[in-house]
Amino acid sequence: MTQKTKFDLESIFENLESIEMIDNTKELLGNGVPAYIKDPGMADGVMIKLYPNGTRKIVKIDSSFNERVIG
Repeated sequence: MTQKTKFDLESIFENLESIEMIDNTKELLGNGVPAYIKDPGMADGVMIKLYPNGTRKIVKIDSSFNERVIG
């Protein structure tokens, strides 16, 4: 069974700059390493994966740390 979770993705992207300032996201991206961020409203295991080239994808990470793109 798949659980659907509603969250305001646009709001998260608008706040991305402040999120990047708080943690090491900018440093990771600057070094060519993808970074993960999570909004408190997201379901367990769901995160936004940021790529150094600016691409953003929503991923689900399972208990074995495997990830699957869901959006």
